Amino acid sequence: MIAETSLLLADYQISPKTGFLPERPVQFVSVRNPAWFSLADELPKRLPTGRVRELIENLPDWQPEADRDGEHAMRVLSYLGHAYLWGDKAVVPKKLPRNLSQAWVQVGQQVGRPPILSYPSYCLFNFELIDPSEPPCLENVRMVQNFLGGLDEDWFILIHVDIEYRAAQAIRAVPGLVTAASRRNLTGVQAGLWEVRESLRQMNATMNRMPEGCDPYIYYTRVRPYIFGTKNNPALPEGLVYEGEFDNEPQFFRGETGAQSAIVPALDGLLGVSHENDPLKEYLMEMRDYMVPAHRQFIEAVEQQSTLRQAVTESGRPDITGLYNDCVDELFRFRAKHLEYAATYIHKQALQAHNSTVVGTGGTPFMEYLAKHRDETKLALL
Repeated sequence: MIAETSLLLADYQISPKTGFLPERPVQFVSVRNPAWFSLADELPKRLPTGRVRELIENLPDWQPEADRDGEHAMRVLSYLGHAYLWGDKAVVPKKLPRNLSQAWVQVGQQVGRPPILSYPSYCLFNFELIDPSEPPCLENVRMVQNFLGGLDEDWFILIHVDIEYRAAQAIRAVPGLVTAASRRNLTGVQAGLWEVRESLRQMNATMNRMPEGCDPYIYYTRVRPYIFGTKNNPALPEGLVYEGEFDNEPQFFRGETGAQSAIVPALDGLLGVSHENDPLKEYLMEMRDYMVPAHRQFIEAVEQQSTLRQAVTESGRPDITGLYNDCVDELFRFRAKHLEYAATYIHKQALQAHNSTVVGTGGTPFMEYLAKHRDETKLALL
C-alpha cells in the first residue's frame, strides 16, 4: 500500500500566486529604529564617502521591532552589516561593533537565519510592486534596498524576483503532483508535470534576459563585492567577530548566493534528482540554513513524500515519461545557463583582473560545483 501524502502551501509560507515571494510586499517604515533605516536608505550616497563604518558605529542601540517586521529589519541590518564589512576594500575589519552585532544576531534569531546577508533579504523581501494590482514580474517591481544602486545592481536582483514569480506555477503544482503520484493517478501526474514544465520554461526565458541590464564588468566590480560572506573567504581567514555575541569567538557564514533559493532544491526533490554524497552535496545542504525556515521545511517534506519518479517509471506511458524528461531537461538548462553566467560574469572577469584565488560569494569553487550540479541533473532523465 502506497502511503497517502498531504502538503498544504499555506503551512510553509508559500503563496499559490507568487510562490516563495510574499504575495503583498509592504514597504515598512520603522518608528523604533528610524536612524538605522534612514542610513540603510542612504547607502548609495553614503558608501562613496568612505564614512559608513563611522556612521554605523555611532547609531543608537537597536530597539526590538515587532515579530511581523522581522524580515524588514533583517534586510536593513544585513545591508548595513555588509556595508560595514566591504565598504572600504583597503581594510577589511576583523570584528563588527557591538551595536550592530547585537541587533543583527537578535533579528537573525527572530527570522531563523544567521547574521549575514542571505538570499531572502537580498531578493525575496527586497522588492515592492509598482502597481499593486499586477503580479511581481520584471515590468512591475522595483528594489527597496541597494548598496550602490544603478541599473546593473537592480536588474541582477529583479531578474531573481521574476524567476521566483515564474516558479510559482511549478511550486503550486507540487502538492497535487505528490498526491497524484502516491495514488498512481496518471491523469493528475500528467497535468502536474505539464505545469512544472511550463513554469521552468518561463524561468529559463527570464534567466536568458540577465545580459539585457546587467553588464559582467559592472557586476563583478560594483555589485558582487558587497555580497560576500565570511566562510572560505581569503579576506577573512580567521572569521569575523560579532562583538559581544557568540562569546566573542570568530564566526564563519556563507555569503549570499542563488543556491539559497528554495526553487531548485524543491524541484529536485519532486523530480527525484539526486546528488552524490560528497562535499558539493554538503554545500547544497548547508545552503538551507540560509533559507526561510518554512521554505526549508517544504523542501524536506517534498523530498520525503515525492514518489513521482517511481510513478512515471511504473506508468509505462511514453507521453508521461516524455513530460517528465522535459521537466528534467528544463532544469538542466536552468543550471547550464547559471554555469554559463558564472563563467562570463565571474570567472572571465577574475582572469582579466589577475585574481587566481577567486571563489564564489558562497565561498566555494563555484565553477566545479555548478558543473557537477548541472551534470547530475542530466542523469535523472528516464
